[in-house]
Amino acid sequence: MSDMYACDLCGKPTPNFKPWTCGPIAGKLGRSWCDDCEKRFEREHAWENEQWHKDEITCPWCGYVDTDSWEFEGEYDDAYECPSCGKPFILERIIDITYTSKRRVDDMPEGWCGDEPIRDEEDADE
Repeated sequence: MSDMYACDLCGKPTPNFKPWTCGPIAGKLGRSWCDDCEKRFEREHAWENEQWHKDEITCPWCGYVDTDSWEFEGEYDDAYECPSCGKPFILERIIDITYTSKRRVDDMPEGWCGDEPIRDEEDADE
């Protein structure tokens, strides 16, 4: 007889056990989900039809791509409506901001040729 485990989601007994591929996580060797919970998870995941990190709003119902997505001003909307099929869906706007900095050429020390480190004026006095 195979080992029995408790389903991590509903607590029912199950022979299902999937070990983590990278080893124990938080003291657990893997996860146990019963067949019913596994099917429910797969069904819900397939139902969401998540359009992950697209450059433009994409309807998870009909696949319509809104080329005017840049006009959307909110960060999160749980009742956004597709302009094509009219069905509602959850929309989350993700904004990614990065910065680049560099010295200005105009501030280059006089006589610096690029082959020695730049020292602050305070360092030069020592």
